[in-house]
Amino acid sequence: MTGRVVLCDTWGEIADVAAPLAGLDVTVELQQRVTPGPGIVALLAGPDTRVDAALLAALPDLRIVAATSTGFDHLDVDAIARAGVWATHVAGYCDGEVADHTIAFVIDLLRGVTLLDRSVRSGAWDYAVAQPVRIAGATLGIVGFGRIGRAVAARAVALGMRVGAYDPVLTATTVAEHSVVVHPTLAGLLATSDVVSLHAPLSDATRGLIDADALRVMRPGAFLVNCARAALVDDAALGDALVRGQLGGCALDVLPTEPPGRDEPALTWPRTIINPHAAWASPAAIREPYRRAAIGVAALLRGDEPADVVARPAAS
Repeated sequence: MTGRVVLCDTWGEIADVAAPLAGLDVTVELQQRVTPGPGIVALLAGPDTRVDAALLAALPDLRIVAATSTGFDHLDVDAIARAGVWATHVAGYCDGEVADHTIAFVIDLLRGVTLLDRSVRSGAWDYAVAQPVRIAGATLGIVGFGRIGRAVAARAVALGMRVGAYDPVLTATTVAEHSVVVHPTLAGLLATSDVVSLHAPLSDATRGLIDADALRVMRPGAFLVNCARAALVDDAALGDALVRGQLGGCALDVLPTEPPGRDEPALTWPRTIINPHAAWASPAAIREPYRRAAIGVAALLRGDEPADVVARPAAS
């Protein structure tokens, strides 16, 4: 029986998935929402497709779930393993793009570029509306020091910034290689940074990591950048800190609901820059996650182990 490979990601193109699967007895389908049933051997799941025990039970022939993103918090990896299914993600395909976007946000906030533009358009002509500060010598605090966090650090160091990092799994070797100051606690990093940038994966341990208590520890007038996951931040607490003037501003590439409704609170926050989840994008990166996910599916269907595994079938 011909197997079915389902792409459930509205940003993807069937052609990018089909090419690596050439020669295999499979068909490729694009679905906005997964239609349960037999015959589906592989599911390429975008960040909006939650793969949990209920969905797995409705896909009896499934062999692999391939996340079409670096983050895989939308996959219940334990349930996938228990179901005897593999899971992969596409690690590193947009590290450079996200690091570049992060640094663009950092520079924008410190120099006041966007806020000054808005002020001029509203009739003002005063640089003190968003007082620019010197980039070299400013301190960037990076929360999460994986591939993207390290790429951001390299760019910041090249600009002459002082860089601190907090990550529970930081090693002395990693720190030495990247010219950063390691902070054993999150509070220590927050209290000493002019800009805090989030690059931690979303998990039960990191959900709401930047809450009201964390925001109170940050320097008065400091900035927050989030190009990772919206749920790392307590949304209400961030809005309150901005309205009260405790923070100097923030730059967000992610929101709790995307695209946001007209009632999204962040759209009314002062001194806030919002992008439409664009940090990952470039002409090269737009196609890469689908091609990479399909390569992993093809490897498994040919009897090989795929790359970038995040869940393996549990032993029966």
